[in-house]
Amino acid sequence: MTAVEEPRTEAAGPGVAAVTPGAEASAGKALPAPFLGLVAAMGLSSFGDAVWLIALSVTLVGTAGPALAGLVLALGSLPKVLTLLVGGAVADRTGPRRVLITTDLVRAGAMLGGAAAVLVAGPSVPLLAGLIVVMAVASAFFIPASDALRPNLLPAEHLVRGNAVYLAAVRGGQAAGGALGSWLAGLGGLVTVAVVNGVSFAVSAVAAGNTKTLTSKEPRQRVKLRQLGKEIAEGARYVARRPALRTAMIVTGLLELSGAGPINLGLVLLGGNQGAGWLLTAMTLGASLAFVVSVKWPPREKAGRLATAGLAAQAGCLALLATGNLAVGIAAFFTLGLVAGLTALVLVSLAQRWSAKEMRGRVMSILALFTLAATPVGNLLIGVLVEALGVPLTMFAHAAVALVALALLVATPALGRAALTEEKKS
Repeated sequence: MTAVEEPRTEAAGPGVAAVTPGAEASAGKALPAPFLGLVAAMGLSSFGDAVWLIALSVTLVGTAGPALAGLVLALGSLPKVLTLLVGGAVADRTGPRRVLITTDLVRAGAMLGGAAAVLVAGPSVPLLAGLIVVMAVASAFFIPASDALRPNLLPAEHLVRGNAVYLAAVRGGQAAGGALGSWLAGLGGLVTVAVVNGVSFAVSAVAAGNTKTLTSKEPRQRVKLRQLGKEIAEGARYVARRPALRTAMIVTGLLELSGAGPINLGLVLLGGNQGAGWLLTAMTLGASLAFVVSVKWPPREKAGRLATAGLAAQAGCLALLATGNLAVGIAAFFTLGLVAGLTALVLVSLAQRWSAKEMRGRVMSILALFTLAATPVGNLLIGVLVEALGVPLTMFAHAAVALVALALLVATPALGRAALTEEKKS
């Protein structure tokens, strides 16, 4: 039995794709056109979301003042965290493709309806807060459904490449929206931006509807509210009983936790007002290279070893940040962008592969919860540690978190030696 067969045997169940004849021969072929259409639509909607966030922030500050605007935005993110696990359970019950289409249509309706309401009644705080909550809850349903759907659209040998292309489109859209957001918001105002965002979600819904899964038809069960808690608990037990899958979740959370603070607040702490831009550019270039490498040379036989090397490199880079030298920091941030991107891709792809199809939505919602929770905790942690220990020791502390993740990975052979190749029939 190979290193990857053990966790896949644990996770196997109805709906897990079997080996298809000629799978290896298709490894060099292009990704399916409907999937690429979905990727392009996701990039467009991410661009619209980024522009919307900027326009929303500007409008809230102008309407309610900075303090209340910050409070509304902070509280508005809570519904996403609170409903993520519900979103994963619903995706498993009704099918991730249907959830994607539904959430995109809901977000399109919310944006277009919100634009009409703002045009008629003006941008009141209750109206904007309501839009924030609707968008956050819809996003909580969308995230696990998207992660659960991709393995159903792609042959196993294309999964890492597909994930890389998908994430590159999403983050590229976010980056472009962030760069152009202020200009577009100033040019068209909140109403125009909301309309553009609404149209982008409608396009995304059409693209999701144009996809075709590789396996049998998705489930069409009704959502029973009384059973949701039981199904969420079932998903948690499913992960808890599978050592490799459970460790992948924890390692992903620690990977995000070790890097969140240094990447977010560390830009200013380490680079100051002038050096922060250089550090951010280095990080972006490293992350971009990670996606290029993953698409061109996707990790297969040595995926687990790549994750191991990536975590070791992340720990080393975080320790190097303790020097306080800008040139060293630029090199470290570039490497962080590269290795963190590659490691996260491997861990996400392994979690997708090791999950039975009927459990994948719940598994991916738990993974998303680990990832989303790490960012605010990491930002809080670095602030407390810098006040108590100073910047150099704080960087060493974050390196230690990465080393803990590395130790867990190494201590789980099925994860450390995992492969992302299709199993061979004996």
